[in-house]
Amino acid sequence: MGFLEPRPEKSVTQDYELIHSVQRLDVRPKQLLLTAISHVNPQVPLAKQPKPFSVDITAQQWIETWGERLNPYRDLKEAAEQLNGKRFWLRNDNKKKSWRNWITGAEYHEREGRITVQLHHELMPYLCGAMPLFSTLKILHIKGLRSFASIRLYELTNQFRASGVRQISLEELREFLATKDAHPRFADFKRKVIDKAVAEINDKTDMDLSWQPLKKGRAVSGIKFFIKTNKQSDLFPK
Repeated sequence: MGFLEPRPEKSVTQDYELIHSVQRLDVRPKQLLLTAISHVNPQVPLAKQPKPFSVDITAQQWIETWGERLNPYRDLKEAAEQLNGKRFWLRNDNKKKSWRNWITGAEYHEREGRITVQLHHELMPYLCGAMPLFSTLKILHIKGLRSFASIRLYELTNQFRASGVRQISLEELREFLATKDAHPRFADFKRKVIDKAVAEINDKTDMDLSWQPLKKGRAVSGIKFFIKTNKQSDLFPK
């Protein structure tokens, strides 16, 4: 089994269907997943990708990618344990859901300060050449984000950066941010989820995000996001 080095630009390319999948992860498993996906070259056809697709991630790479950590190897192990068995859910045109696994397992190398993560074969078509529409984000632009909601909102709006506008129903947004059953009052959802995620994105990434509620009668039915490139983006490493 060969180990893959991360691509130099450390970018993550995902099919739109994967971005719009339902994901329920904590922030570290999400970071581990993005790190693993950054090893995939989307230009290589699915038939020519390694089988199985195993990614070797060291504690040093973890620090370089996501910033200083007190115990990076422990963080890697815990992230892999939390990611193992987790699924993402896809919805078809009839609103029926089907699930796929993220990984098939992980191997820990205690004395070497690294772990090996194996991406599930059912995930691979959403990462390379087999799907028609893709969106790419650079890990360098999101490495400062410390909440799952912030990372997910960045993913969901980044793909609409060219048009500058992303409109989404409130129900879908709650589902995408894994908050469907939390904060049923919109005022609480706004304060505890949307406002915090937008503030963190604007403060720590290359994106300038603002939003306004969409209403049906007096009730909020959706959100319209306005996406710009942050003027401080020149400060971010290329």
